Amino acid sequence: MARESSAVSLWIKYALFFINFVVWLLSVAVTGLGAYILVLKHKVVHDAIDFFFDPSTVMCTAGSIAFVVSLLGWVGALREYTSCLRVYKWAVTLAFLAELVVTVFIFLFYFAPSTFKKLGLFPEDALRDAIRKYGVVDDEDMKELIDNMQESLECCGFSDDDTGFLDWNENEYFNCSGPELTNPEKCSVPPSCCNLKPGEMKNILCGRDAMQRTPSGTVIENAVHNPIYMRGCLKAVGEFINEHALVIGGIMLGILLPQMYMMYLARTLRDQVLIQRSKWGRPTLPTAQPRPVDVNQPPRAAQYQHGGPHTSYHK
Repeated sequence: MARESSAVSLWIKYALFFINFVVWLLSVAVTGLGAYILVLKHKVVHDAIDFFFDPSTVMCTAGSIAFVVSLLGWVGALREYTSCLRVYKWAVTLAFLAELVVTVFIFLFYFAPSTFKKLGLFPEDALRDAIRKYGVVDDEDMKELIDNMQESLECCGFSDDDTGFLDWNENEYFNCSGPELTNPEKCSVPPSCCNLKPGEMKNILCGRDAMQRTPSGTVIENAVHNPIYMRGCLKAVGEFINEHALVIGGIMLGILLPQMYMMYLARTLRDQVLIQRSKWGRPTLPTAQPRPVDVNQPPRAAQYQHGGPHTSYHK
């Protein structure tokens, strides 16, 4: 008799196992590196700005989530645990939906800013807190992240306008509003705001005196200063999205499609395991046949009313 084929596809099973096992190994490395950096610099997270503007905290969090989810994936696939596969599928689905929501919010912010105002969401207010902490809080990672952002996007400050550099007036060291300021960096912007020519070396004083205070107390652009980037980084991001919308859409598809594929593999493998288990659960013994009934025999209840055919009493 030919052996019955299994309902579980080995290709689906080991594809799901291998992909998640590789992700699990990478997540272990990312989480370990992030944790090492956090311990090394004695990082203390006080608020959301401290969290999101520190690569090590993001690495630790993202790595830990990926570690747990991918562990459920490869263990569930290898051992054919339907409970693990179900939790894994829902975890990937939630991540998929969260990424969709973030993408929609980003495009809404730049193409329908009034929607954000109606919802009471103001990203500029949250990002200005990072400017206040720049150089004030002992966090070199946050400082380098802001500098790299300004240099890469060719912007200065975080406002969504052409005068974003004025945001640095809210920083303790660059403040230009006080009547009697003795700080040598007053009315300046960080060197990462400087608009350098090709081949020109960065000068730490290139952002000096980019702002000035009027007699009325208003801070405006100084009439004479070195070339700096004027626009805020939120405006720079919006212009980047407008110019590279197709590329960004392709990148998002490249991120979301593999997750959809993982959901499909997990759901399919779980269904196949359940089908195989139902096959194993079929009865293997012949079904018991009912005993023939003698129509001439009186009912059992009537027999016991008269003491039964096999019952005798001796007194």
